[in-house]
Amino acid sequence: MRTPIRTRKTRGGFTLLELVIATALLSLVLGAVGLVQMRTRDASRVSMEREQVESLCRRTLDRVAEELQGVGHSLLFPDPSTDYGSSTITYQHPTGVSNTGVVSWDTQSSLVLQLEPGETDNGIDDDGDGLIDERQLVLTHNVGAHPISTVLCGGIPELAEGETANTLDDNGNGLKDEAGFNVHKVGDLLTVRLTVQGVLDQGQVVSSTLETSVVLHN
Repeated sequence: MRTPIRTRKTRGGFTLLELVIATALLSLVLGAVGLVQMRTRDASRVSMEREQVESLCRRTLDRVAEELQGVGHSLLFPDPSTDYGSSTITYQHPTGVSNTGVVSWDTQSSLVLQLEPGETDNGIDDDGDGLIDERQLVLTHNVGAHPISTVLCGGIPELAEGETANTLDDNGNGLKDEAGFNVHKVGDLLTVRLTVQGVLDQGQVVSSTLETSVVLHN
């Protein structure tokens, strides 16, 4: 008597439960990948904005340092040697020396930190750009005669990064309540500090603070 041969039944596909589980796992993986990509993109955007703000800050400082080269030691006004420095400076450049050794000077120039158009000093973002009470640095040649003014940089905060208006040196650089643009003199060395801000898409404010120094003319 022959024993009947049993055949094994093979599965023809996935069950509904398996498909649901696979779909859920795939969704989790795709969601995680998307989240990583979004965070990477946001980090890249923040990094790019920081680089742009720092580049603007550096270019402005280079322009200021170039402008202050050879400036007369005794022709700075107001005196920026106090503990607060100064956010406004008027100066003159030497133009020549006579046979008797007398130095001649050009007309006055100035660097002035002033409110940007549309802003008032009220602690509010009046112009809607995401910055509060921001300033701009204005360079003026021929002060008082036929002035020629140029805006070197905007987005400058009222106070330097790390400072608050409390008559203290909050950021530990030796100056009290220093402005976003600050000029400070020690002996023949004139140090210029600048803070520039920018705003990301999400409203986050990024800042860059740099400094440079020039030697004053006797």
